[in-house]
This record gives sequence, structure tokens and C-alpha cells, in this order.
Amino acid sequence: MSNISEHLSKVRIAADLLSDSRTAVVFTGAGLSTRSGIPDFRSPGAGLWARIREPEDGELQAGSIQGFSRDPQAFYNGFGPLVKRIYSAEPNPAHFALAELEARGYIKALITQNADILHQRAGSKNVIEVHGSLTTATCITCYKQFPAVPLFEQFFIDGRVPRCESCGGVMKPNVILTGEQLPAQAILAARKAVQKCGVLLIAGTSLAGGPATALVERAHNLGAKLMVINHLPTLLDSQAEIVIHADVVDILPALLDVLLGVD
Repeated sequence: MSNISEHLSKVRIAADLLSDSRTAVVFTGAGLSTRSGIPDFRSPGAGLWARIREPEDGELQAGSIQGFSRDPQAFYNGFGPLVKRIYSAEPNPAHFALAELEARGYIKALITQNADILHQRAGSKNVIEVHGSLTTATCITCYKQFPAVPLFEQFFIDGRVPRCESCGGVMKPNVILTGEQLPAQAILAARKAVQKCGVLLIAGTSLAGGPATALVERAHNLGAKLMVINHLPTLLDSQAEIVIHADVVDILPALLDVLLGVD
């Protein structure tokens, strides 16, 4: 647990920025959900892609669209246990704090790299999922879309790759795999959101790279003030107005308390 008192002065400055802006947007990553028991996608030995290996050469490529197409059974065998954890996870105080900030008008949109649906379950409304979502799955043959939960529940029972009820094709969960393009509608919505924001709050992500993080650079280039709340340093710390290296689960509720005048 972070010692909130050592960060309180920065939290108050962050609160002032949010209060003055009222056009803030939030950009979240895996750090929002680790305290809910969900490992991130890329940590060595713990992330999703570390759990899914190609059967032939041992390369960490079954988390790619090519690996999925070649052996969907290997993908589901590796992905299934993590999905079970995601479906049983509960939103944590960071998720609830962001939902309350939106409800009170301090933030206008929430762009997330997470596919775990915890922001929505906490009450956030304007959520833009740039890496897809585990709510639905699409047939790779006929492209029909179905709710993902029943498909995974059946997989948990029989261990078989989910199949399309219309054509029998393989069902792919609508999370973005390596080698896939990010969802066009979500990226368009995210670009519009950052174009209008005066403050961008970056929470629970180190901005290690990837197409989605270009949205943060876009916001900064358009004049948005950056605030960073993350355990580890990020690539944009030097350009941010406020940087707090601490757990978002501790800091975001404290930020909400300051804004509500209960600190």
C-alpha cells in the first residue's frame, strides 16, 4: 500500500487541474486491474502471452492472430484460465473512483487498453476499448458475433474450441491479438476524445509502446496537460505536469476525496 500522505500535495495539484479542466480524459492500462487479481498481458512469466506458447517451436506467438488461426485449441487452452479469472474478478477502488469522477463531470471519456470490462461494471459509461473486449466473440468464417460468456462457459465444461452456431466456424474472442489492427471505431472515438481534452490522466500503464499509446502523444501534441499515476516510470514522465509513482488503487480514491472536499 502506498503512503498517501507523501503524495498528497501532488494529488491536490492533480485535483485542481481536473477541477479547472472539466474536459479531462483518462487513459488506463493493466495496472488498473492487477489489484483485482488480473495479471497484465505482457509481464514475463505472468502475463497472458507468457502462458500461450506455440506447440511446435515454443515461441511466444500463440497470442498472435497467426497463432490463433493455426491452432485455436492451443490459444483457448492458454487463454481459458485467465478468462475465468477475469470473469470472476471484481472492480477495485480505482475503477469505482474513475466512475464517480465521470458521474460528477470531472472526466468526459475513459480510453482503456484493458478488455476485462471492469470499468463498465464499476459504473463508467463512456468507455472506449482500444484493445477490444471480452463481452463478445466473432466467427472467423461468417463473421457473426455472439456473446462471449456462454461460449467460454461451455469451453470451461468440455475444453473444446467454441464454434459458431450458424456455420460451425471457430469463434474468436473480440480482444485484439498481436498482428491485428486496433478496432477502427474505437480508435476514431479515442482520437476525437483526446482532440478535445484539456487534461489527459494516464493511469496504470507504463506506455511501453504499441499503437494505442500514440493517442497519448497525440493529446500532448495538441496541448493537453498530462498527469501520470503509475508504479513505474513512463516514457512521458518528463513531459507531464504531475507524476505520481504509486498504486492507482490508492491514489485515484484519494484524488476523488480531494475533489469532494473530504481529505
